[in-house]
Amino acid sequence: MFTRLWAKWKSSLKWKLVSIFAAIVFCNLLVIGYFVNQQVTIAIERDHIELSRLVLKQANLNLDRYLQDYHHFMQTLGMSPQLTAWTNLSTANKKTESIVPYWSIRREYILPFANSHPEIVSVMLYHVGGNETAYSPYHGIRSGYSMAEEYWLPTIPRVGDISYVAELSSTYVDIALQPMPVPLISLVKRYGYNGATYVKIDIKLTLLQRILNEINIGENKIGLIVDEHGMIVAHTQMEKFQSSLEPHIADRMAGSPRGAFLLPESKEIVIYEAIANTTWKSAIIVPYHEIAGNSIDTIRNVVLAIAAACLLVSAVLIVMVASSVTSRITKIRNTMKQTGQGQMSVSVPVEGQDEISHLAQSYNVMLEDLQQYVRRLAESKAMEHQSVLFSLQSQIDAHFLYNTLEIINSMAAKIQHEEIEQITVSLAHMFRYTANFRQTEVTVQHEIEHLRRYLQIIQVRYGAEFSYELEVDDACRTARCLKVILQPIAENAVKHSFEATGEALRLSIRIAMLQEKHVQVVVSDNGKGFDRQRLAELSRQLQSREMQYSKFQRIGLLNIHYRLTTRYNTPESGIIIANNSVGGALVQVTFPYQK
Repeated sequence: MFTRLWAKWKSSLKWKLVSIFAAIVFCNLLVIGYFVNQQVTIAIERDHIELSRLVLKQANLNLDRYLQDYHHFMQTLGMSPQLTAWTNLSTANKKTESIVPYWSIRREYILPFANSHPEIVSVMLYHVGGNETAYSPYHGIRSGYSMAEEYWLPTIPRVGDISYVAELSSTYVDIALQPMPVPLISLVKRYGYNGATYVKIDIKLTLLQRILNEINIGENKIGLIVDEHGMIVAHTQMEKFQSSLEPHIADRMAGSPRGAFLLPESKEIVIYEAIANTTWKSAIIVPYHEIAGNSIDTIRNVVLAIAAACLLVSAVLIVMVASSVTSRITKIRNTMKQTGQGQMSVSVPVEGQDEISHLAQSYNVMLEDLQQYVRRLAESKAMEHQSVLFSLQSQIDAHFLYNTLEIINSMAAKIQHEEIEQITVSLAHMFRYTANFRQTEVTVQHEIEHLRRYLQIIQVRYGAEFSYELEVDDACRTARCLKVILQPIAENAVKHSFEATGEALRLSIRIAMLQEKHVQVVVSDNGKGFDRQRLAELSRQLQSREMQYSKFQRIGLLNIHYRLTTRYNTPESGIIIANNSVGGALVQVTFPYQK
């Protein structure tokens, strides 16, 4: 059955048109639907990512305001006279006397701030001289602890912003004096001369986690804060604290302060932004389908439904249009069959006013003119036979001419007449060159030799009244060109300038390479040049695209131009004629450089 349908399709123009147009419509709908879906998907993703970025930015602002309280507290504490007094007494190794300023610091600064910030675990003061004190409202500090043993102590800069350290601290003990690991963040800053005094505030992660949990983007979103090393400082899942972020995520986040990217393997979108005044970055990881999946699926289904409806309507219209076109083409085909059987009187019915109706009209006109064309063709063949016969009758035996010239040359040699010898030898070479009609292409060097023989004959004939100058670029000598294209131009100059006026003639021929792609021959003389009317007529004929060889086969310039344009078929090939500004005619011949 499939073979039968295939054979019917191959033999039916109608169903070929239907198939082609349906395929075109389907491809267009497919391409349009694809790009619409792509652009809509990109737009939805961009909008959702922008919304997520705004939510994350708001969370960062909340976090920044939260940390600004600590910045302000530590700045106020650092400028207080009590901390200065504690530092000076610690420097003088007066630990006992330093208790008084410490209690003043505790009463006036630490206690009021700690009461309004219940997440504070401890506030510690440490001097490099060994003096150290701490305030911890909820937990005890293990015996023997000193800030001097902290691994991060040497990394705290003497001046600058607050340093942030996230760790699972073993500094604290419970009421049974048992070690109690506490996940916390330490805010550390140095004060005093050479930064000898350290102030450290340990805070719980509860507030950071609450800010992350308040980011309401998707049910399965993950909020986190990482430091510059890719270590997780805070996470919506507490067990992730102090774990390392996946390297492929951390590497992409390290490149810029903010951004968003898709994880192809997990189909998740990561949106991140730097937290002000810290080296941390907050980020949210959201499953792709929660951001844009449902919207994109809905739009895709709508686009597919519209495309299917358009394809169905288009198929119906295509069948109607194809039937209208093919029915008239079928009538033309049937008429052509009858014409092929010899029934030239049967014409095609003309229906409509479109291209097919014009085709039918043209075919009817063709039928009417067909017999006239047949008669003209017969007449043309008869004329061609007559032309060949005339050509054969008018030919002279080539051997007879060669022998005659050889006799003249021998006679000139006997009387030692060099000019006659030169003329006869040159004429013999010229005749042999032109008589070899089987060779249509030669080198430029051969054309130059043929031209030089002609010019030598003319110079012997006219003596001092004729002179010429021949300049040839050596690179052009081996180029291929049509046979007998230079000598007729020189002959044309002699005929229309010297022989017409009788005045002395100087001929200049220059052959050069043009941009290493074309050979250009420029022939100029000092004669009277072309008259205006003749120049215009020749230029028009040279520029005409509908040249007929039979009309100018005896006109040298047009003949050469026709041969060049027919052989090479390039815009540059051909002849250009003009008058020199200083007088005389100028003929320029151009053809491609071929070896």
